[in-house]
Amino acid sequence: MKCVIAIVLICILTKYMYALQQINIGAIFYEDEFDLERSFMVTVDSINSEKRNNFKMLPLIRRVSDTDGSMILQREACDLIDNGVAAIFGPSSKADSDIVSLLCNNTGIPHIQFDLSNEETAAEKLNHQMTLNVYPAQLMLSKAYADIVQTFGWRKFTIVYDGESVQAPTRLQDLLQLRDIHNDVVRVRTYKRGDDYRVMWKSIKGERRILLDCEPDLLVTLLNASIEFRLTRQFNHLFLTNLETHSAHLEELQDNVTFAANITAARLRLNDHFYNISALQQTALYDIDPLSGQPLRTLLPDLLFDALNVFANAIQNVSTYYQINTPRVRCDFSDYGTVQPWAMGRYIYRVMKAASGVNNTDYRSTDLQFDEDGQRVNFGIEIFEPLENYGIAFWDTKGQITPQHVETSSAKKLVYRVATRIGEPYFMEIPEMVELNVTGNERYMGYAVDLIKELAGLLDFEFVFVPVADNQYGKYNKDTKQWNGIIGEIVNNDAHMGICDLTITQARRTAVDFTVPFMQLGVSILAYAETPAPKDLFAFLEPLKGEVWMYVMVAIYVISFLFVFSARIAEDEWENPHPCNKDPELLENKWGLLNTFYLSAASIMQAGCDILPKSAPFRAFCATWWIIAVIIPNSYTANLAAFLTKSKMESSVTDLKSLVDQTSIKFGTMEGGSTYTLFAESNETVYRLAYNKMNNEDPSAYTKDNKAGVERVLKNNGSYMFLMETTSLEYNTERNCKLRMVGEKFGEKHYAIAVPFGAEYRYNLSVKILRLGETGRLLELKNKWWKNKNSTCDNEGDDDNADMGFHEVRGIFYTLFMGLFTAYCFGIGEFIVYTHERACEEKLRFKEVFVNEMKFVLRIWNNRKPISCTPTESLTASSHHSSNRTVKSSTKKNSRESSNSSEELREITSIKSKPNGSTIKEANI
Repeated sequence: MKCVIAIVLICILTKYMYALQQINIGAIFYEDEFDLERSFMVTVDSINSEKRNNFKMLPLIRRVSDTDGSMILQREACDLIDNGVAAIFGPSSKADSDIVSLLCNNTGIPHIQFDLSNEETAAEKLNHQMTLNVYPAQLMLSKAYADIVQTFGWRKFTIVYDGESVQAPTRLQDLLQLRDIHNDVVRVRTYKRGDDYRVMWKSIKGERRILLDCEPDLLVTLLNASIEFRLTRQFNHLFLTNLETHSAHLEELQDNVTFAANITAARLRLNDHFYNISALQQTALYDIDPLSGQPLRTLLPDLLFDALNVFANAIQNVSTYYQINTPRVRCDFSDYGTVQPWAMGRYIYRVMKAASGVNNTDYRSTDLQFDEDGQRVNFGIEIFEPLENYGIAFWDTKGQITPQHVETSSAKKLVYRVATRIGEPYFMEIPEMVELNVTGNERYMGYAVDLIKELAGLLDFEFVFVPVADNQYGKYNKDTKQWNGIIGEIVNNDAHMGICDLTITQARRTAVDFTVPFMQLGVSILAYAETPAPKDLFAFLEPLKGEVWMYVMVAIYVISFLFVFSARIAEDEWENPHPCNKDPELLENKWGLLNTFYLSAASIMQAGCDILPKSAPFRAFCATWWIIAVIIPNSYTANLAAFLTKSKMESSVTDLKSLVDQTSIKFGTMEGGSTYTLFAESNETVYRLAYNKMNNEDPSAYTKDNKAGVERVLKNNGSYMFLMETTSLEYNTERNCKLRMVGEKFGEKHYAIAVPFGAEYRYNLSVKILRLGETGRLLELKNKWWKNKNSTCDNEGDDDNADMGFHEVRGIFYTLFMGLFTAYCFGIGEFIVYTHERACEEKLRFKEVFVNEMKFVLRIWNNRKPISCTPTESLTASSHHSSNRTVKSSTKKNSRESSNSSEELREITSIKSKPNGSTIKEANI
C-alpha cells in the first residue's frame, strides 16, 4: 500500500514539475521606456498567475540607450539568444536597424514587435520570416483613413504630416494618391520639428478641412500655431490620424476661446468588453490622469499586452502536444547561413500567425489577425472626439463604419448661425418689428423660420438667423473663384447652415453638403391671367355660321309648306274623322301648316312628333328631312364642344415647347438661379432653344430675383412670361388673381438645408426632416404659408376647368324667356277671344264670363270644366252641349276662313277646314 501511495505522489510531483516548465523570454527596451518595461513585467506576472497555463515565463530584459547603434542591439540580442530565450520582444520603432529580426530569422527564434515599422520590401520579407508585428499594418491604416475621410464627405482638404517621418507617406498613401489626380482639391503640406509652423499654416489659410498626422508630444504646439490663420474656428474640421492622439492632452485647448474647431481623431479599437466595464474597472488596467481623473489609455502597452498573450496562447497550444525544450542555438555571424535554426521556434511562429483575436477576450485590441508575412491585417479603429473623449463610430477592415455615440456628439451647446435671404414666403421681416428696430430671430417670420424652429426643438440647439448681404442664393464666380450668397457664407465659415428656397444643384454640391430635401418641386411658366372678353348674348349660336342658321330656318319654313302640299296630294293622308261612322260624308287631312311646321321643327331639334305620315311619298320626304335633322344637331354639338374648348384657351402658349416656338411673347427667368442653371447646362433641345432665345433678347429677359420677374409679368399684361419654381409660382398666384400658371411642371428640383462638408449635425438634421415629413408637419407648414384664406380669385376661371357659367349660356335662357313670353302672349290673346265668343254665345257680359273662366283657371286641382257659364245648366248635359258647341264653333271658324277668299271657296266648295289646321273633304257617294 505504501508503495502505491509513493508511486502516485511521484507521478503527481512529476506532472506538477512538468506543468511549471520554465520558458525564457527576452525583451529589449530603451532606457526611457519605463512604462513599457513595467507593463511587460505586469503582463508576464498576470500570465504566470493563470492556473490554466502549464508553463512559467521567465523574462530576461536588456536595456539600450537612444544613442546605441546596431552593434549594441546585436550584442544584446545575441546575449538573449545565448541564454536560451524562446522569443524576443522589441525593440520599439526607435531602433534604426533590423538586426534583431535578422538574428531571429537566422536562429529560428520568434521575434515579436509591438510598434509601427517600415513597409517591407520583398527582399526584407525573406530576412524577416520569424518576425510578427501586432501593430496595424501601414497599408491597412491608409485604407482606414481613406474610408473615414470618405465618410466625412470631404471633397476638398489638406493633408499635413511630418516630412521627416518615414512611415507617414505609407500610412497616408491612399489619400496622397488623390493629390496626384486632383491637385486643386487635395493639397499636401509637410513640416519638420523646430520649424516655424506659422509659415506652413499661412500657406493654407482659410482651409476648412485638414487631415493632420502628428506625434502626440508636438500636437498641441502645432495646433496653437494655426489659430491665428483661421484654421481652428467652429466651422473647421480637423482629423488627427495618429493612433496615440488620446495621450496628447488636447484638453489644454478647451480653455482657449479662439479654438472652436470640430476635432475628430482615430485610435485603436479595444475589445468590446472594455467599453462595457466601469471606469473603476478600467483603472485596474491603466494609470489615472491626475488632471481629469480618467484612465490613461496607452497604445504601446496595450499592443505589448496583446503580443505577450499571442505568444502565451501559442505556447499553451503547442505544449499540449509537444515538449518544448530550451533552444540551443548560437548567435555567431561567422557561421551565418550554416547555423541550424530552432525547429520548435518556427512551429511556434506558425501557430502565432494562425492566432485569431476575433471575439477573443484574451487581447485588449479587437480582431487580431495576421497575414503570411506576420503583419497585422485585421483590427478595428475607433473614431472619437479627443477634447471630450467620447466615441463617435467604429471602423473595421471591411470598410464599414458603425456609429457609436452620434447623439452625444451633437449635443454640444452651440449657437448655430443660419444663413438665409429675404424672400417670400420663406424668410420675411415683420413690419412691426422693423419699425420697433427689433433685432434677433423675433424680427423674422416665414416658412424657413418655422422649419428651423421645429428642428431646433427636436435637436435641442440654439440658432440665430444671418441674412446675407447680397440677398443671393449662391453662384460661383470663375474669375474670383469665390461663391456669393448663402453658399459663400458657408464656404467662408461664416454660417453653420443655409436655408431658404435653396435648390440642390451639382455645382453647389461641390462646395457644400445638403441634408435630405424638405420640399420637392419643379419649374413652370408664370403668365398674366387676361380677363376674357364678355361673351356675346347669342354666343351659343357661334358653333355654326350665321348663313347656316339662315339656311336652317329657311329650310324649316320651306319644308313645312312642302309637307302640306305632299300631304294634300297623298290619298292615304285623308282620314275618316269619325271611325265609328263607316260611311262618312267628309274626310279629314291633319297635315295643316301648323302641324307640318311642328313636325319639321321638332325633327331638327330631335324632339320627335306625336303624329307621323302614312303615305309612302310623304314618308320618303320625311326620311330625307330627318337625315338633315340628324346631321345638323350633331354637327352643332361637336362644334359647340370645340368652341367651348377654344374659348378657354386665352393664349396659344400651353407648355414650354409652344412658348419657345412662338415669337410674340417674351420670356425669361432669374439670372444665376437654379432655373437659369437648368437651362444653361441642359442638353435637352427645348431647354437649349429656350436658353438661347432668352440670351438673345434685348432688353435682357433675365431679372435679379423672382419678385422682379413677377412685377414684370404684371407690367407687360401678357407679353412677357416668367420661368420660376412651382412653389414660388403657387405662392404668387394664390395672392394675385391676375397671375396664372401655364402648363405642367418640368425639371424636378429639391430644396434642402446646406451645411459644410463633414458637418456632424447633417445626419441628425436629415433624420428629423424625414420625421417631420412622415408626421405631416412639413405639409402643415406649407399650407400655412402658401394658402391664402382671404383670396377673392374665382377658381372657376381656371384654364383647366371646362365648366360653363351662366354668362356663357345666358343667351339660351334669354331665348327660352322670349319663347315663353311669345307663347303666353298668344295664349292670353286666344283666351280673351275665346272668352268674348263665349259671352256672345251665352248672351252674358264679357266681365262675368272672364271672371268665371279665371276662377276656374286658378283652381288647378279641378280638372273638370263645365261647358256653360250659366249657373242653372246641368252637368248631365255637358256632353250634349259640348258637341253642339264644337259644331257651332267649327261652323263659325269655317265661315271665317271661307270668307277670306270667295274665289277659292267656289273652287273647293266640297272642302271644309277645321280650326286645328286639318281639312275636311266631302266624300264621294
